[in-house]
Amino acid sequence: MAILSIASAKGGCGKTTTAILLSVELVLNHGYRVALLDGDLNQHASAFGTKAKKAGLKGLDVVPDINDVNVLTALRKCEAENDLVLIDLPGGTSTLALKAIQRSHFVLIPTQASLPDVRDASKTIIQIDDAQELARAPIGRAIVWTRILPGFESRSARKVRMGLEGQGTQILSAALMERAAYREMHITGIVPRQEAATNAAAQNVEAITNEVLAHLEKLSEAA
Repeated sequence: MAILSIASAKGGCGKTTTAILLSVELVLNHGYRVALLDGDLNQHASAFGTKAKKAGLKGLDVVPDINDVNVLTALRKCEAENDLVLIDLPGGTSTLALKAIQRSHFVLIPTQASLPDVRDASKTIIQIDDAQELARAPIGRAIVWTRILPGFESRSARKVRMGLEGQGTQILSAALMERAAYREMHITGIVPRQEAATNAAAQNVEAITNEVLAHLEKLSEAA
């Protein structure tokens, strides 16, 4: 049993898309029972969940309208009924985010490869440090680059990455690429793996998910 928060101090960084793709990949490719708690103000994950259920997806429970009042109750219930719980948190800092992160084993921070986005990611890392101190237990964390265009790494993106790595910040090797399929799933309720497990978008999500699971396994071994 593990709790994974998807958090960022910045909106529009691909947080909800990352949360949805990870959740469904864990269901379809790993056979886990997964709950996705939707704490984002826009409730896009909940809208996807409704479409996905109509499209026949089983094994994923999307819980809408998570806030700072009901998050702990929802977590207790979902922990008892699922193998993994993911929480799509709102942008910025909040009581909801602090409570969720404090209960999390791992926090994934979606970040675009730009200096303003990285500055906001640093704020999220500070919030994770605060939650870790309150919990008095280690909380794993890593950045995942999002909306990366295919091709060579730009000079500015390389400078941003090297700066983060120099500070000791963990960054997933796999990045979430810019794919039309990730936008279309919000309309269809169908993720790339359901179309074809061998397509580039599905393999991209698989690589990210495998890295996240590897981090969770290391944390479990160290506990």
